[in-house]
Amino acid sequence: MIMKFSIRSHEACLLITLLMWLGTLPVSAYAQDRIKAAYDGTSGQQTPLWLATDLGLFKKYGVEGNPVLIMNAPVRMASLAANESQFGVGAAIAPLTAAVAGADSIIVATYHNKHLASFAVSPNIRSPQDLKGKDIGVTSLGGATHLAAAIALKHWGIDEKSVTIRPAGGSSDRLVSLMAHRMTATILNEPYSQMARKAGIPILLDLGELGEGFPTVSVVTTKKFLANKRESVKQFLKAISEGVYIFKTDRERSVKTLAKWLRTNDQELLDLAYRTHARKMSFPPYTDPSGVQAVLDFLGRSRPEAKNRKAQEFIDEGILKELEREGFFSALQK
Repeated sequence: MIMKFSIRSHEACLLITLLMWLGTLPVSAYAQDRIKAAYDGTSGQQTPLWLATDLGLFKKYGVEGNPVLIMNAPVRMASLAANESQFGVGAAIAPLTAAVAGADSIIVATYHNKHLASFAVSPNIRSPQDLKGKDIGVTSLGGATHLAAAIALKHWGIDEKSVTIRPAGGSSDRLVSLMAHRMTATILNEPYSQMARKAGIPILLDLGELGEGFPTVSVVTTKKFLANKRESVKQFLKAISEGVYIFKTDRERSVKTLAKWLRTNDQELLDLAYRTHARKMSFPPYTDPSGVQAVLDFLGRSRPEAKNRKAQEFIDEGILKELEREGFFSALQK
């Protein structure tokens, strides 16, 4: 009888110890947090997010990642503010616009820190100086394509007041207008810039060749979510970071994912998308503050609340630095 009691007591002690140990673990260790990531468009720069989904990287790191396409920037930011989505993945101009106005958004990573835009023009435009007095179509005033046009004009030394910048719809609409000679110039990203080249439309400038930083794809969350769910943010960034690394190093799996999400089997288009984006990805996905500052300076032209603001106010890379110290990024490269 004494022996039986002793064994039961020992088992009870083990059970209590196990329960106490489980209680010290983060939730992600035994249950997956559900995460929605609102992304801004179906283009090759989103491939790391798609790879993290297709290859089960979110599950690997203990989160249930669910990418949701929300192309409308105000709707995407409203979703983030309401915690309907926990991350925004896309160009940082929308979250920075919201942040300077008082929103709770914060950049925690950027895996694409270079411009993607190309400046396409009518065949009768032979040099940048020919643009004076002409119109340039953009998606919306104050948006990413407007900023790209402003950067190109500044690069050429052309006063923005000497041209007319006007809203002209999405990329496909602007390309059609340019081909029909209803517009003199516009800003295009791939694959539309490649379509323009095939149609004989001159590309006056590839902004990516300027070497200037620009937060083309930033990972944004809210300060509240970062504070309350820091472990979830950390695991999400692990999955995204591994997706970035795979995209840069594994062409076969990357092109397969591109074909799925872009819904095309056009090998030429897929090869172009891979070549264009993979080499420009940032690994580890640290944010180039000069790109964020460029956006803030642009916003400051029309928004007093953005004037004299500094990039570091809107970036929190504490988790990335923690992962660096822990050897996470170096381990992926082994």
